[in-house]
Amino acid sequence: MGNIALRASAAVVATLIALATSFAVASAHFVFTAGKYRIAIGWQFEPPGGTDTYVGAPNAIQVFIDVPSASNPIGTPVNTLNQDCMHPDIQVTVTVGSTTSSPFCPVPLHDSDTGNGRLDEYDYGLIPTVVGTYTFHIFGTINGVPVDQKITSGPTTFDSIADSSAVQFPVALPALGAVAAKVDSVNQRAESALSSAQSASTTAGEAKTSASGATTLAIIAIVVAVLLSALNLAIGLRRRST
Repeated sequence: MGNIALRASAAVVATLIALATSFAVASAHFVFTAGKYRIAIGWQFEPPGGTDTYVGAPNAIQVFIDVPSASNPIGTPVNTLNQDCMHPDIQVTVTVGSTTSSPFCPVPLHDSDTGNGRLDEYDYGLIPTVVGTYTFHIFGTINGVPVDQKITSGPTTFDSIADSSAVQFPVALPALGAVAAKVDSVNQRAESALSSAQSASTTAGEAKTSASGATTLAIIAIVVAVLLSALNLAIGLRRRST
């Protein structure tokens, strides 16, 4: 009887450990259902012990799709989706503020050649470049079952994107937004200086053209004056000779 109880306890512990391991990566993901399917979506990389993922760091939209059951709470992985992203089964758009991305196609992570990667995982690589809240919209169909869900980052879903300077060492780097703003400012000043230089060059060219024109007129006037003087002299000499 004792052995049976021990084996039962060991089985329960093993199940709990497997369940925890199965969704350890998805602990800060948003989980919902569509028909018989359980879907978890969030960032692939989320720092432990916090509620923020950092701006400028390589990341990915991560999706898990399983079919749970009473006898298998971990779920049977669904690994047949998005085999061809020209005709995707599910897609995800990302919205930040008033900007929405084009639809992304999360691809299967499992590699059938090496056996690496989870069977139920689909990822799309993404580097978040703006601090703030992000909204994922996942839509499409899973074996004919429609999926259409919008989820905004937050404490109960997945991480928002934060400035990374607080965890940088030994030197905190400027935020990408600040760098971009400074680059834009420098570009604007450079364009303004170039425009001023081009304007000055144009003005100088016009002045040079005007000066050249004035010089030409002066030369013509001198030539005309010389010709007139020569003509008058010739007329005077003729009169004297007669």
